[in-house]
Amino acid sequence: MTFTIDFNTPYFWIVALWFFYMGFAAAISVYRLWIQKKLNLLNETLYSPLLITFFLTDVVLNWTVLLILGIPPKGCITMSDRFQVYHLDKNLDGSDYAATSLQKAIGTFICVKLLNPIDPTGNHC
Repeated sequence: MTFTIDFNTPYFWIVALWFFYMGFAAAISVYRLWIQKKLNLLNETLYSPLLITFFLTDVVLNWTVLLILGIPPKGCITMSDRFQVYHLDKNLDGSDYAATSLQKAIGTFICVKLLNPIDPTGNHC
């Protein structure tokens, strides 16, 4: 019996996106604990690879896959930054940003439905 992965099926991509979202949720939770100084040195050491991996993934996806939505707004390093700008129609420096209707819809959906609920403050973007 052999096991093969078929990248051409929608099931693969649904499962892959689910795993990415779960990993991202874990990374956000650990990051918030780190900021709140609730992790000891051992925890920080063990969780560092997770945080570094998801931060780099966040940056790389923002500057590769998400280019289909256009060049990132000024100052947007991560996908979260980009979606925040699209959702709020404000650049990170507070100046106005004119998001297209597609950008606004995607940014609002991702911020309101996916990112804010997993952020311990409820206000990820």
